[in-house]
Amino acid sequence: MIAIGEKYELVISSMRVLNLLEAFKNNKTYQMTFDKIILFDFYMKFPQTMIREGNDISNFDFEELYSFFHAHPDRDSYHRILNFVRSKRLVSKEILNSSFIYKITEVGIEIVNDIENPFAERMRANALLIKKNISKLSDTKIKEEINSKSLNNIHLL
Repeated sequence: MIAIGEKYELVISSMRVLNLLEAFKNNKTYQMTFDKIILFDFYMKFPQTMIREGNDISNFDFEELYSFFHAHPDRDSYHRILNFVRSKRLVSKEILNSSFIYKITEVGIEIVNDIENPFAERMRANALLIKKNISKLSDTKIKEEINSKSLNNIHLL
């Protein structure tokens, strides 16, 4: 049986992934692979650290302050998240050029667009910032940025 905290984390993580995939839905040249989802989700999970770059500790929650512990994500957790959203038919998985590509379905788009609250709006805005600014970087550069910015939080502790 799954604990309540694990269910909550699965739902929140699924919403972050759905928002990412929704932001990239019309981008025919950009392919959302498993590894890209993991990298971009770090920005979604820790927006104050990765996107907003603020030093105001009042904007940081516990997770954000200790984001450096998550700089190397649990790949099994992402398989579970993607399997969950695929089982709900919110995301499809295709093979393209010898890679698995994830795409949001029409049902997934409806779910993302139907949720209206400040948290969902921030997730959508963050996903669009990732599409606009971060997606242009190489995977190596993104990993360097994740390591560097997440370690910067140590001085806030």
